[in-house]
Amino acid sequence: MQCPSCHSIQIFKNGRRKNRQCYKCKQCGRQFLESYQPWRYSNDIKQLCLKMHLDGMSLRKIAEVTNIHHTTILHWLRKAKEKIEDISHKY
Repeated sequence: MQCPSCHSIQIFKNGRRKNRQCYKCKQCGRQFLESYQPWRYSNDIKQLCLKMHLDGMSLRKIAEVTNIHHTTILHWLRKAKEKIEDISHKY
């Protein structure tokens, strides 16, 4: 195993996080896990949040209902806006 930042193999065990082994690099000091699990929401959840916002619901209320942080929802809204603008510029 090697450090994801500096690719050094001089690493050591550095505790556990949620029953997963943590490591630390002796070269650069970066702490990391052996493997990461991606945190992703399904497209259905994203579309539901966007629809709720288009129907007039506030970001904070959507966050309260769906248990998804409001800044995550805001990020999805901005990405959707960019896609719409890209499409509109093509035509």
